Amino acid sequence: MRSPSFYPNAPASVEVVESHISWVFLAGDRAFKLRKPVVFPFLDYGTPERRREMCEAEVRLGQRLAPDLYLGVRPVTRSEGGGWALGAPGDPGEEHVVEMRRFDESRTLAALVSRGEADAELVRSVARRVARFHRSAEPAPPGSFDAGAVADTVSENFGTLLPYADALGSKELAAAHRFAVAFLHARHEQLEDRATRGFVRDCHGDLRAEHVILEGGSVEVFDPLEFDPALRQIDVSADLAFLVMDLVAAGADDLWTALISEYESAGGDHGGRPLLFFYAAYRAWVRAKVACLRAGELEPSERGDPLAEARQFAELARRLAWRARGPLVIVVCGASATGKTHLAEHLASISGLLHLSSDVVRKEIAGLAPQQRAPESDYSEDMSVRTYQELGSRAADAPDGAIVDATFRRNAHRAAFADAFGGHALFVECLAPVAVVAERAARRELDPERVSDATAEIAARQRAEFEPLDEVPPGAHLSLRTDRPLGEQLAELEAWLDARLAALRP
Repeated sequence: MRSPSFYPNAPASVEVVESHISWVFLAGDRAFKLRKPVVFPFLDYGTPERRREMCEAEVRLGQRLAPDLYLGVRPVTRSEGGGWALGAPGDPGEEHVVEMRRFDESRTLAALVSRGEADAELVRSVARRVARFHRSAEPAPPGSFDAGAVADTVSENFGTLLPYADALGSKELAAAHRFAVAFLHARHEQLEDRATRGFVRDCHGDLRAEHVILEGGSVEVFDPLEFDPALRQIDVSADLAFLVMDLVAAGADDLWTALISEYESAGGDHGGRPLLFFYAAYRAWVRAKVACLRAGELEPSERGDPLAEARQFAELARRLAWRARGPLVIVVCGASATGKTHLAEHLASISGLLHLSSDVVRKEIAGLAPQQRAPESDYSEDMSVRTYQELGSRAADAPDGAIVDATFRRNAHRAAFADAFGGHALFVECLAPVAVVAERAARRELDPERVSDATAEIAARQRAEFEPLDEVPPGAHLSLRTDRPLGEQLAELEAWLDARLAALRP
């Protein structure tokens, strides 16, 4: 099939695209997909008969979203001379391939996004097409779905990743599994309710941006998941999550925001952003699994860092999990030089949530640049109350939550924030020994690019004047020692959040 002479139209050349489960031969204006004889815990292409059935299933399923793309199934037969030939549809064959119309690969959503040519209107057209498809897709058979099945699928995925734990980080892998278990426990009733109300349907099952084609004003989606109906008969939220994952991975915040908003406007119901982002995180872990399996097929000369892609997907999954825990407003507080800004900056980095710094906001109000030194008058009580009110207002406007970085050392400041915010925030109080705080503050004074104006003397005074967070409910307050490696601080914080999440189940 690599030879042009194999094909009736005798193309000038044949290009081959290989994945961990198939080869695709690009021959002239046609593409032919041949499945590999592989068996994985989640997939069985082990026999010629099974591969033929899967070809037929792909065409049937693919024509729902790409009727002009899928042409049919063709047999591959032995010729009289002992070679191989492409047979006519319906004829018997030793192997079978899916025949497709070849499309312009530069017009996939993934390619357009990577070149910066995808805009919000284009993404909205995709959202409308997906919403229509989800409404028309066949409901899953009665009894084919339950929340336990979702948990089993998630656990199977993490089980497949266990051999790669050293490369991906065993603690990080365990933490990701813990989050998934906590989320599914908390959302058990919602998952069951959505199944009862018909939101579990025979979906695409692999709705990635690279499978979305935008040509001539139309939207077509190819390569549906055909090998296991249970992985395709899913909540429509889980289907839409593929595209959310890809757009978040591309850093296209305006595009994934437009996708979600237009899907809702077109009548789609994804169950809320936490559920959608949970499924997106799960999709990222599936992509990490696929990257691990593909790395195992590489020749030594091709490897380089074979699991680099898997680690990237693992990091993406962590970011998406943070959004699934939300909407979260986390107040990272404590006296100056206790490490709160260092922690807040990393939390914002790994979560993608908005970072709101009192130092920056205070200087914005005063008309100063972040690195400018503010006069003592800008730290008056009136100015401080105004700063905390502004922090609360901005946190209230953040759709998925925010990381709020400020001392919050006075009850009056916390009250000003709470009045403007109007919601429930979680408080992470940063604590460190006196000597550590003094050393940090002295070192920071030597940095001309610093934002904070607090000196070592101010840091010591704030520590002495800090009013206890007695008004904060115990379940919303975590005391965190910051004289430890940052990784340990983040791990403790995430474990605390997941324990709270699991306890939310009615």
